[in-house]
Amino acid sequence: MSKIKKFVKWLFIAIICIILVAFIAFKIYTSMYYRTDNSIVHTVENLLDSEVNSYSDSNGSVFIPENQDIRAVIVFYPGGKVEYTAYNSLMYELASRGYLCLLPKMTENLAILEVNASEVLTKNYKSSVDSVIDLDWYLAGHSLGGVAACSYLNNILTGKADSDITYKGIILCASYPTTDFSDSDIRLLSMYGSNDTVLNLENYEASKTKWPEDSEEYIIEGGIHSYFGSYGIQSGDGQPTITNRQQTILAADKIEEWIR
Repeated sequence: MSKIKKFVKWLFIAIICIILVAFIAFKIYTSMYYRTDNSIVHTVENLLDSEVNSYSDSNGSVFIPENQDIRAVIVFYPGGKVEYTAYNSLMYELASRGYLCLLPKMTENLAILEVNASEVLTKNYKSSVDSVIDLDWYLAGHSLGGVAACSYLNNILTGKADSDITYKGIILCASYPTTDFSDSDIRLLSMYGSNDTVLNLENYEASKTKWPEDSEEYIIEGGIHSYFGSYGIQSGDGQPTITNRQQTILAADKIEEWIR
């Protein structure tokens, strides 16, 4: 009996050690994320400050068009291991064109850990959500954030997630769906940069069998993976032939054209 007790004791200790090591490794992994390039973001914010009103809480940020009617609502999921404020530039650009933008702050900067982040961000603003509930809503995401957005949209379509919001489509920036939308009636816009060397193009092309019938692809000439946000150039990415600001504008141009 004593041998069994010792075995159980050491097994328990071993399990605790494994969990502790895994937790520490995970925290180290997530601590090495891409920070916002504030010089770029602040330039855009100052440029469009009179056209956009933004505010933040612990769950993320909201970007509201000023002095114009709101055309549609876009909920944007940040890329994996990227500080969510790195996407402020794109949000400001879209909001200046009349789109109410919601940018959730993700746990550990990993959207895949919080695919229902849209609900988390909007739950405290029910009256505000109700005021725009009849507009067209779109989910969007960059890289791993796009995968998470697709997962959440699939949960809604299959009844696994209870949402008061009906999403008309999804916008993918250097991303692709891992869930099958081929039989759905949603719209899909897929964008990536021609010089992107982070996006797995083989998997991207294979994912097209999962795209809905109403899908459109747009390749930004000279663009790269990293420039959908403003956080520098991430490891393994290609060399851009356009600026971060230029890619942000081109992406916003296409999103505006596609939604209209």
